[in-house]
Amino acid sequence: MRDRRLAVWAVLPLAVLGAIFLPRSCGRRPSHAAPPAAAVKIPQKIAKPPLAKPAKTSAKAQLPAPPAVILHKELIPKDIEIVRCYYEQVIVPPQASFGFDIDGSGFTAEFEKMIRVDAATPGVRVKNLRLVTADQIHGEMEVGPDAATALVYPKVLIKDLPVFTAADPFGVVRPGEVLLIRFLSLFEDGRGGVFQIITNLDEGLFKQFSIQPSTPGLRLSDIAPRLPFAVEGTLRVGPEVPTGGYDLSVLIGSRQVYRKDGLIQVVRPNVGADGLVLGLTAEEPHRRPGDAVKLFLDGSGFDAKDLSALKAHVDGFDMGPGTFAYVSPVRMAISFHCPANAPLGSYGATILSNDGKTLVAKKDVFSVVGPDWVEGVELATPLRPGQKAVVRILGRDFSPDFARALRVSVDEPGLLISRPRRLDADTLAADIAADASIAPGDYWLRLSARGRAIVLPHSGIIKVEKPL
Repeated sequence: MRDRRLAVWAVLPLAVLGAIFLPRSCGRRPSHAAPPAAAVKIPQKIAKPPLAKPAKTSAKAQLPAPPAVILHKELIPKDIEIVRCYYEQVIVPPQASFGFDIDGSGFTAEFEKMIRVDAATPGVRVKNLRLVTADQIHGEMEVGPDAATALVYPKVLIKDLPVFTAADPFGVVRPGEVLLIRFLSLFEDGRGGVFQIITNLDEGLFKQFSIQPSTPGLRLSDIAPRLPFAVEGTLRVGPEVPTGGYDLSVLIGSRQVYRKDGLIQVVRPNVGADGLVLGLTAEEPHRRPGDAVKLFLDGSGFDAKDLSALKAHVDGFDMGPGTFAYVSPVRMAISFHCPANAPLGSYGATILSNDGKTLVAKKDVFSVVGPDWVEGVELATPLRPGQKAVVRILGRDFSPDFARALRVSVDEPGLLISRPRRLDADTLAADIAADASIAPGDYWLRLSARGRAIVLPHSGIIKVEKPL
């Protein structure tokens, strides 16, 4: 009789910080998203499971959606676009002040006077907005002494109506409180991982700090301070823990300051004896007809012998059955061939067990794009006032005719950009020169070809650095 085994799903509240610590880059995205640090699995029969090394992967954290709000984008003047908010600090205590930017394109002095930025959080206010470039408005975020521990999503208002809300928040944490708990990595055996608590502690508070699981089977070790804003440690789930949901509480002395119910969910494996499927990602999310399509099945406890227990197909168009390959205990690869007649558009994929049970069904895993498709722009080297650099334009199957037709423009007259030249089928390059008098800041590059604007899947913002 086969052993009955269990797996652990760590239901993480917000893996926020990894995403908002991403560099200010507008170039090509990472070639693949790593498996989410969201599950650990344990074999039930092993009394003392051996120590496992952490998985050598790190996930791009998923941000929570900002609070639902009706946006009145019709109030934004024509030819002006707001893209994002960027913060000089992402975790702050009360009584702090830091800079932030609104990035976009077409900004004018009149537009800067037209808008108001609302932090939508008591005790947090915005001041000193000023136009830096046609693509950047700078301001200061002032966190008062009474501001509560919270994630803050600023909004841009026109006539007191919201026209833009930030997708990425910053966090306020009061001394001795906790903002969130997230996992940084998982053990490859699926029985634990490294976690991080976002908090605000000094040495005295850390001496009173403790973490209390709801069952002794959740074993904590290697607790290490990264003061003032983080405490890290290792969590391992013992073999005696039955299925169900389990909690973690954080205490300062005898006072409970944070509790997350159901943070750990112990469930049974769904692949082979020990494997648990968690998610599906694409190695390269934009493919051309005729390309190989490679997906990653992420999870824990995988074994090479599990390959025969799985099958996969692309939803929306027949690309044949997927071919599975074992990568590691936390990852399998799935390959398809995109036919030459595949329609352009977005595609999902479904992973099933051999008995037909759906393990993962995900929409918009990858897309099939046409020729002369532009993904984004990036600077090959830093650009400073009075200097020159090269802008790389990244995409797929650039033809010589497209390279000759492509134009790159910018609102700032102090930036001069040459006509692009073709380096290879997936890369164009243009020379860019910054006038010595240009203000350091963010600038939006506009791309067009044959009289039509090109909308990029990622922003076209580049940064002029401060002089050395």
